[in-house]
Amino acid sequence: AVESTQSTGYHVWKLDVSNWPICITLYQIGCSFAVDPSEEEVACSEGYVHVGVLPSGDVSSMEKSGAGNIDPTVLLEMVEVGVRVGEDIHNQLDKQLEAEKSLAKL
Repeated sequence: AVESTQSTGYHVWKLDVSNWPICITLYQIGCSFAVDPSEEEVACSEGYVHVGVLPSGDVSSMEKSGAGNIDPTVLLEMVEVGVRVGEDIHNQLDKQLEAEKSLAKL
């Protein structure tokens, strides 16, 4: 939606991100995995999983990439962690957007 404020003359674009997914990437490194790994950890990884997480905590998409295999048990754990991280990021994003909205009213 585009809104025009007569007092300032600015056009403000408000995007409704209430149902947009956030993509979390988890890299498998040996028997473990990492979220937001360093370059060295990425170089050592055998594969990775992208998990799309909706604000509700539902998984909207998932993709496995890389040359290595991921054990199904580890894959389930990776998705669970991806969902927790995605929900946390959604909560932080909501708080930031609310803070910016209150600043716009000043």
